[in-house]
Amino acid sequence: TCDKGVARPKWPDEKAVFEAQLLEVPHLGGVSTMARARVKRLGATLADGWREEGDVNLYFATSVEAEALRVGEVLRFEGRVKNPVNAGNPAEFDAVRYMRLKGVTGTVFLPVDGWESLGAGELSWGMRALALRDRVVRFYERVGFKGNALALLSAVSVGERRGFSADLREVYADAGVSHLLALSGLHLGIFYMVLSLLLAFVRGSRALFVVRELLIVLLLWCFATVAGLSPSVVRAAVLFTLVGVGRCLRRDGAALNSLSFAAVVMLVLSPRLLFDVGFQLSFASVAAILLLVPWLREVAGCERSNRAWNWFFTSVAVSLAAQVGVTPFVWYYFGTFPLYFLFANLLLVPLATLLVMLVVLLWTVSFLPFAQAPVAWLLQWLLSFMNGVVEFVAALPGASCVLPPAGVAGAVCMALLLWCFFGALVQRRYRVAVFAALVSVAVALLNFFLPSGEARNDSMLVFNNKKSAAVLAVTAGGEGYCFSSVPQFDADIDRVVEPFVKRERLRQPLWLENGYSDSVVAYSEGLLSFGGLRVQLLADDCWLEDSVQRPVDALLLCRGFLGGVKDLLVHYPTNCVLLDGSLYEGSRRRLLRECKAAGVGYVDIARVGAVKLVGAGDAFAVEYMREK
Repeated sequence: TCDKGVARPKWPDEKAVFEAQLLEVPHLGGVSTMARARVKRLGATLADGWREEGDVNLYFATSVEAEALRVGEVLRFEGRVKNPVNAGNPAEFDAVRYMRLKGVTGTVFLPVDGWESLGAGELSWGMRALALRDRVVRFYERVGFKGNALALLSAVSVGERRGFSADLREVYADAGVSHLLALSGLHLGIFYMVLSLLLAFVRGSRALFVVRELLIVLLLWCFATVAGLSPSVVRAAVLFTLVGVGRCLRRDGAALNSLSFAAVVMLVLSPRLLFDVGFQLSFASVAAILLLVPWLREVAGCERSNRAWNWFFTSVAVSLAAQVGVTPFVWYYFGTFPLYFLFANLLLVPLATLLVMLVVLLWTVSFLPFAQAPVAWLLQWLLSFMNGVVEFVAALPGASCVLPPAGVAGAVCMALLLWCFFGALVQRRYRVAVFAALVSVAVALLNFFLPSGEARNDSMLVFNNKKSAAVLAVTAGGEGYCFSSVPQFDADIDRVVEPFVKRERLRQPLWLENGYSDSVVAYSEGLLSFGGLRVQLLADDCWLEDSVQRPVDALLLCRGFLGGVKDLLVHYPTNCVLLDGSLYEGSRRRLLRECKAAGVGYVDIARVGAVKLVGAGDAFAVEYMREK
């Protein structure tokens, strides 16, 4: 059947009764439990132009009932499906595009008493795979794994990455070993090697060889099923299946052909994968490994060297080739480059191999409680050691190099030049390789030294953040100052502000505390004076006790603000009221009505996104920052 979302892209902005089946295992995230579900609107058919069914992210208020939900369970609820929207902050992550690529059409928040379970529904093969993966993770918990050790074990063995904290993900990214967290060809390759060693005794006739290869392929697909049949795992399983079948038919075939066939199969089943970051990184790294590693081994004379040198150089070559393949994508999407990726991979890849072997052993003795303890102890030690190594590498000076921002054209140009360079080397066309290298360096230097946009002047940015106010004051020289209405959410605000700071190549902002003052900025009792601007932040009702009139350029009303606009303008005369994104919806609607009645200019940041305040006095102006 065709996807009704093509003709009906948006959900109506009204309450309705829905029926939903959970497509994945619910997981706890922050203050709610989230699960993806297939949702269908019940009742009257809507007029053309509106969506009636689709995949939706359900957010349950944390409760015992919500945590007990399982994949495939059918629910009924009354609510409003919110269509995906971006916050409108500069350089922000494009959540709308991400959700569209994942096939998610909206979100719903369900209070504790806002839904009811109708029991288990019919399970698809994918749902059964996810349910099996959840059982494996719960087995790990029963054995005694928890925290970062459980997160790493679940990610490496079954591809469950939702237990990883944002800080730990960043550490792995800085060390250049994020690929260890994404179950893919590396992990299935290790599993394939382990199975080959375990079944090495099956030898002799041609028939036994075929039986062994087919058994390995069958076990690989069992492993892929336990891992939830994620796209990266399916791609790797298809690739190894083709390799195994080719060996059975005495036709090894070209690995690139097998890789291309796997890509075609996956794109036919789900065309949107072409624009998925994980899909792009996975295929780029594997293609680079297949192309470059044989040439690098030949150049290093591995065929004529001892086994230790072969293993060492092959590990270096695989890490180097994979990094070459993904560099343009990492540059475009993340703007960073791990400088110690070779060192980290030389340490971590052998440890990951040992980890997979211990996981297979743990699964094997899962029915023998007395044998689980020593294997689990070894795994605990190894997981702690791996996390420690990654944290050590990430803490080294300059571990992650921030690259200048690259647009689509810059990333495509760099990718073509890199492939031309290494392709010319493989074919021994050294003049072409030298030319491509020189052009690559020129493009990189040009991108680094060119200005990153319009000339800066003193300005103040108010970001759209739901938890608390997020304000960044920037000088013409690139100095930055941050402040918020709720200091304990500094870490959350860093993630809102940091993308803009990196893109504009600003210095790391200084967080302002009450009473701070220097030659550039002064911040006291919510009043920020900067570049001639005077902005008053209000998040309570203490201002009612202030009898002194304080004219300001703008008022920023945040979550917790109490009082009316009419009285507020008596204390703080202004022509601009900013309604912060952290305001509750009821307070926002009331303040909008009062601003209109008072005839004062207002900006609803939750609707228009981040804004920039420039000038002062009669020259004061508000500029919108939402990007197309």
